[in-house]
Amino acid sequence: MQTEMIDSERTVGELAVGAPGAARVFERAGLDFCCGGKKPLREACREQGVDLEEILAALRASEEERAPAPDAHWQLEPLPTLIAHIVERHHQYVRRETPHIETWLEKCIAAHGSRHPELMRIRHTFMAMAGGMAQHMAKEELILFPAINRMVAGRTDPSGGATSLTQPVRMMLVEHDHAGRDLAEIRKLGGDFMPPPDACNTYRTLYQALGEFEADMKQHVHLENNILFPRALALEAEAGHGQPD
Repeated sequence: MQTEMIDSERTVGELAVGAPGAARVFERAGLDFCCGGKKPLREACREQGVDLEEILAALRASEEERAPAPDAHWQLEPLPTLIAHIVERHHQYVRRETPHIETWLEKCIAAHGSRHPELMRIRHTFMAMAGGMAQHMAKEELILFPAINRMVAGRTDPSGGATSLTQPVRMMLVEHDHAGRDLAEIRKLGGDFMPPPDACNTYRTLYQALGEFEADMKQHVHLENNILFPRALALEAEAGHGQPD
C-alpha cells in the first residue's frame, strides 16, 4: 500500500492488513483492528479519543521505516559499516517484531486455537527460534562483531591472540541453519501464510508479520553468511591470524 493510500476513510482492518507497520501503530494507540476493524480510521480515532493526525503521521513514518533498504554494495563497504547495518536494521527488527508476533499468536490461539491447532505448534516453534536468536545476536554483538572491528582497525588480531574467527563463525553458521529450519517449519504449518477463511484481522496480521519476519531473516542471514563472514575470514587470513581448520 502506497503512502498516498493511507487516509482516514479506510477501515482500521484494511489498514492493519495492507499498510506496513499499521497494526503496530494501532496496537500502541489502543485502536481495535480486529473486532472493530470495519470502522473507518477517522471514526475509530474519534470514539477512542485518539488524535487522527498523529495516527496518520505514525502510519506514514512506519511505512518509511519498513521500506526496503536502498541498494548498497556490501562487498565494497567497510566491514564496520556492514556490521552497523546488520545490527541497526536486522537485529533491531528481530527485537522489535518478536513481542508483536508473540502477542498476536496468543490472541489467535485464544480465539481460533480449538479450530486451528497448528497455531500452537507455530507458537512453540517461533518461541524457540526467537529465544535462540536473542542469544545468537547477543554473541555476535558482544563477541564476534567487536572482534572483526578490532581486526579491521589493526589494533589486535580478532581474539586477542587466542583463537581465530573460524570457530565462532562456524557456530554462527550452524545457528543460522537452525533458524532457517524453524522458519521453514513455521511456513509449512501456516500453509505458506495463507489465512484460513475464518481468519480475523489479527490472524491475517499475524501471518503477514510472519512472512515479513521470514523475509527479513533471509536478508539478514544472506548478509552475514555470504558477505560479512567470508570477507572477515579472508581479511584474517591475509593478516596471518587465521588458524588451520
